[in-house]
Amino acid sequence: MSSNNRNIKLNGIIIRKVPFKETSVILDVFTNDLGIIPIMAKGIRKEKNKTANFMEIMNEMEFVLYKNPSSDWYILKSSELIKAHLFEVEFRTGILMQAVAEICRQLIIPEEDSEMLYELLKKYLEYITKVEVNGIAIFWRFLLKLFIIMGIEFNISECVLCKKIDGLKAYYPQKHGFICESCYRSALEKLVIRMTKEQSELFRNLKQIGKMLDEITITKESISQINKIFLIHLSEHFHKKFHLKSLEMYKV
Repeated sequence: MSSNNRNIKLNGIIIRKVPFKETSVILDVFTNDLGIIPIMAKGIRKEKNKTANFMEIMNEMEFVLYKNPSSDWYILKSSELIKAHLFEVEFRTGILMQAVAEICRQLIIPEEDSEMLYELLKKYLEYITKVEVNGIAIFWRFLLKLFIIMGIEFNISECVLCKKIDGLKAYYPQKHGFICESCYRSALEKLVIRMTKEQSELFRNLKQIGKMLDEITITKESISQINKIFLIHLSEHFHKKFHLKSLEMYKV
């Protein structure tokens, strides 16, 4: 980020666009320095304003902004397109891009974590376009890495109760991790989310899943259950319900 008086120059990825009045838009932008900031783009919806063509979700931009010290708003002065990540991507790939935008919009991102998360998001957007099958697993891997950066990592390699490393059978929200078969009891049924063998193996292999995409099969049921576990983990840590509308359109 560079600044000249009150003008600020930085890079960012648009994660939300909302029309404002007749000719303006409000953007939520994930920046490399400041986390997520609100930008007012005044007058860009006017008929002759070509800038409007670049103000789309998941576009990576270089922004020049004005910051009023008495307000939380940033005002767009100028911008330049770096990359349109959603341009001409396959439908499911677009859904998986928009899903990370939804996650980011619902998070409160500390400024000290913004640079690492921004780089993680950029790498994800670039990598996911190269994935031909089982892209949802790359989305889960993104969440796994995001959890580590934000300090809410869950252990996918051992039971949170007995520390055994084999046979993880259920997710235990109150313990923020998984439990094995021997620790699973009927008394816990209402407290845990049971997993199939397929789902357990998917979690176990998430860190190296990029090398296995052509070899694995992910069912509709597993997608639903694993998405549920990730969202519950977020909800438990941030004490609010997380929902991803975009993933409702994702098909196996």
